[in-house]
Amino acid sequence: MPPHVDVLVVGLGPTGATLAALLARAGLTVAVFDKAADIYPLPRAIGLDHEALRIWQSLGLSDALAPHIAPYRPSEYLGVDGQRIKRLDMAPPPHRLGWAPNSVFDQPAVERILRAHLAAQPGVHLAVSHEVLALDERDGRIVATVRDTAGRNTTWSADWAVACDGGASPVRKRLGIALDDLAFDEPWLVVDAIVRPDKLASLPQTQVQYCEPARPSTFVVGPGNHRRWELMLLPGEPLHEAWPDEALWPLLARWIQPGEATLWRAAAYRFHGLVAQRWRAGRILLAGDAAHMTPPFMAQGMVQGLRDAANLAWKLARVLRHGAPERLLDTYEAERKPHVTATTTSAIALGRVICERDPAAARDRDGRLRAEHGGTVPTTIRQSMLPPMQAGLIDTGSPGAGSLSPQPRVTVPATGSSGWLDDLDGGGVRVIARDEDLDADTARALDAALVPLQGRLLRRLQPGRIGADGPGLCFTEEQTLLDDWLRSLDARYAIVRPDQQVYATTRDTAGACAQLSALASALGRAKAGPGHDKPLTIH
Repeated sequence: MPPHVDVLVVGLGPTGATLAALLARAGLTVAVFDKAADIYPLPRAIGLDHEALRIWQSLGLSDALAPHIAPYRPSEYLGVDGQRIKRLDMAPPPHRLGWAPNSVFDQPAVERILRAHLAAQPGVHLAVSHEVLALDERDGRIVATVRDTAGRNTTWSADWAVACDGGASPVRKRLGIALDDLAFDEPWLVVDAIVRPDKLASLPQTQVQYCEPARPSTFVVGPGNHRRWELMLLPGEPLHEAWPDEALWPLLARWIQPGEATLWRAAAYRFHGLVAQRWRAGRILLAGDAAHMTPPFMAQGMVQGLRDAANLAWKLARVLRHGAPERLLDTYEAERKPHVTATTTSAIALGRVICERDPAAARDRDGRLRAEHGGTVPTTIRQSMLPPMQAGLIDTGSPGAGSLSPQPRVTVPATGSSGWLDDLDGGGVRVIARDEDLDADTARALDAALVPLQGRLLRRLQPGRIGADGPGLCFTEEQTLLDDWLRSLDARYAIVRPDQQVYATTRDTAGACAQLSALASALGRAKAGPGHDKPLTIH
């Protein structure tokens, strides 16, 4: 018999490594294969957001990753004559998810930390230089044929497989899954450099989008002395990775000269907007670039894959360990595909601002953008450009459903412990309650409704209170992030899924219990009785 695992993951990039680590954290056995011998060395992602950091926080990696991450600076869009035509920035503190909404990072360093963490987890088999040649579904399982560098083939079986094998995904191609083209395809050159310390002050101190028709370009301030240039390739310039230093320096002469920086990595790419038509074929699912490709203008490409991982991990755990119906996994595509499409469309819209090559059209763009706000250019908050989740396993008629629950810093008076709420609440399904007048009987009713979900009641105490009668984790928050959020929704309770997505909110206890019953029914853990036999509905 071949070795068997719960989930087989193809590809060990950030999406595959994060997914495998989340699955291992949920107690599943995982095999991860990547055909490359090591981490991809050329420039790829440089931006991420607070969702990514919150996901990695759940793996206990915040401290290890911190040296390789820095806040993302504002983005200035400069038009034909160098004037500002657009400005993006992140929202000021207090940060809703706990972390700065946008950051820059060193992807190879972060990937090494992810891989080291994954390799240390029990129940994980990790193999590089191993190519998955085939995934076949037989007798309700996946059978994988895997080849090592010596040319030897081995066989593995798994209950489910997830292809995180990149934009050229061999798995997706073997499944015959086509990509929908969102009509964006532009060639760019990406150059990373380590700049001499005494040169840093003469470079831009923030991110700059040079929306110049002669050659649209981007300058990014990375962590430490790391700086990145993204340069649109012109007709006739080669789209390949073999760019020698002597060809790069003339392109960077506007900013740096030889001796002022060390060129680190360079590669040419086609920036695409693509989304797979299907994200599941039987027991095989797609995630990350295998399912979608996003141009980099909102720094959302890698984060989209991490959202896939967070969405999929808890659902696979529910199906494999907690009796949820397999059709729960259909909500993965129902939730993620519209969100990915909308986010990618927003990134493409920014890209079109930058990529205009016609001088007359570029001047028209500049005038239009400045005139929209009476000649002034306001700051757009980056996260405002991202949609909430609008379909799937959520109560779509409930205020705030499909958004992400806030993460404040809290203190548990009973123990004196303090920290981020996610680190203290145990994960899983939660009810977050404003506890002004939550009596013991009400708390017990909510706690009982959470039993089929293996969930937990979290009770936000008013400042100065040290405890409350009845079950639940009682805490106070350092600021009023949760309280303000619930009041803005006119809600007393929020039901939150394991991936931090809000399932529902409500003002009354009966409504919360009914919502918990509906969620328990969808997840296959409700007790028999009226209202508990509803089929899973994808809104």
